[in-house]
Amino acid sequence: MKLIKFLVLFITGFCIYITIEVCFRGYSYPLMGVCGGLALILNDKINDKISWNVDILLQGAIGSIIITLFELVIGTVAKFGLIQIMWDYSNVPLNYNGVICVPFSLLWALLSIVGVFISDAINYYLFEEEPLPYYKLFGRTIIQFKERGCVKHDTNN
Repeated sequence: MKLIKFLVLFITGFCIYITIEVCFRGYSYPLMGVCGGLALILNDKINDKISWNVDILLQGAIGSIIITLFELVIGTVAKFGLIQIMWDYSNVPLNYNGVICVPFSLLWALLSIVGVFISDAINYYLFEEEPLPYYKLFGRTIIQFKERGCVKHDTNN
């Protein structure tokens, strides 16, 4: 069952990332979809290990670090000519070697928060994992999922 869960999360992250990139840039690369899939899985695993009381902004920051590290590794490998260069942040403020930059790291934090919601929805509604997901911002619960609506009926009557 864990393999199926990983596969569902991977395909979801892959498709969402490719879709976002195509919508905003007009094209994408399969490797970027792989990164999106792996990022969703890693974000989900980290989210499984930390308390539900951890601020959603911190969860987004953790996701941003994961994605920015992916960018750093892939971008550095591309600069050495081992794979195709897929982006260039040279003209973006606060960039490092055109490979990573602060503005996109902030964007990755926002997308990671959305990724946390998506992966938790998959875990809770599709795979029926507990507990009921909720999210805190500055110590206050701001979002809580609705309980699963399926009611099991007694078939003995």
